[in-house]
Amino acid sequence: MFLAMTERRNPALVEAAIDLHRSGAIEPDTYVIDLDAVDHNAAALAATGARHGVELWFVAKQYGRNPLVTSTVAQHLPLAAAIDHREAAALIGAGARLGNLGHLVQVPRRRLPGLLAERPAYVTAADEQNLAAIAAAAHELGRVQPVLLKIRGAAESTFPGQDGGFEPGDVAGVLDYAARLDGVRVAGATGFPCLSFDVDAGRPRPTGTLDRVLAAAATMRAAGLEPVLSLPSHTSVSTIPQIQRLGGTVGEPGHALTGTTPEHAVDAGLTERPALVYVSEIAQLGSAPSVFGGGFYSRGRARDLLVATGGGRRRATLHDTPAGSIDYYRRFDWTGGGDGARVGDTAVMAFRTQIFVTRSRVAVVAGIGSERPRLDGVFDALGSRVA
Repeated sequence: MFLAMTERRNPALVEAAIDLHRSGAIEPDTYVIDLDAVDHNAAALAATGARHGVELWFVAKQYGRNPLVTSTVAQHLPLAAAIDHREAAALIGAGARLGNLGHLVQVPRRRLPGLLAERPAYVTAADEQNLAAIAAAAHELGRVQPVLLKIRGAAESTFPGQDGGFEPGDVAGVLDYAARLDGVRVAGATGFPCLSFDVDAGRPRPTGTLDRVLAAAATMRAAGLEPVLSLPSHTSVSTIPQIQRLGGTVGEPGHALTGTTPEHAVDAGLTERPALVYVSEIAQLGSAPSVFGGGFYSRGRARDLLVATGGGRRRATLHDTPAGSIDYYRRFDWTGGGDGARVGDTAVMAFRTQIFVTRSRVAVVAGIGSERPRLDGVFDALGSRVA
């Protein structure tokens, strides 16, 4: 999905990844992250958000909650949106502060006291029982916790496993209910996804979920509340002005940090630079040419493969995989011939990923932009250092 664009816009990252694997510094099934490019991307996002009056809470799951990446991003974007309670702990440990907690995954009740003690700017509630649990835990801490109401998404734009939230028509009643609780203050609303990439149009466009969030916001305004509106996903330099025009006050950049939103695959003029590749190696040839797996993501659209052989570079096309397959290997077909390829040759790919759901390693490399690459560490898919 992103290989051709990465070769065009950040070829030094591809070469650094090949060198690291050939030297034995990294194993197959390793994502390589260009820390210089991440730093550039985070700075550009911060400047654009400030220019348009849109606050940004960055997301860490897609790069494996890596502490070096998080600390780099937090220099420009100090607040993060934690997808779940474990990500919240990883973000805090790496020096970020919590802008939002509990949006995609509600906070387990027994984790609320410890995480609310970290004073997140907002916590998202998806139903009245979770709202009451937040209120009780905050009251015990002597706090009034600002909360965002998660608005249930439109059916056509909601991903499997991410349903739930308040119906827009129920918001007035929820505001009355929250007013009777000690420990919470409704501050606004959110939903997911509010923007999504339109393949036919070649650009991000609003979804039906956005309409539902805006309807909830209108109810809040009628009740005398000027709401905070967080409008994920696909937050990037190119969409921040759109978020502002749509009435959003907050965006949540994730893939923009590594230059891997769907728009980055088709537009070479975007501000963010590609900052992530996936490295494997030829596992077998013969009747079933394959690379080792472990890091493939079901919605990643992995397609193109670059193989560094002893005699140069070879191209291949990855097979699609059925839903029931296990990510042991990924089959491929050579494009124009695989002469000279051998088991163990380096294979480089670039596709949309969510590293935190893989079993991959993550290698963080600084100095690529200055042509002096330095491996700063190797981590597991959840951010723990392994080398």
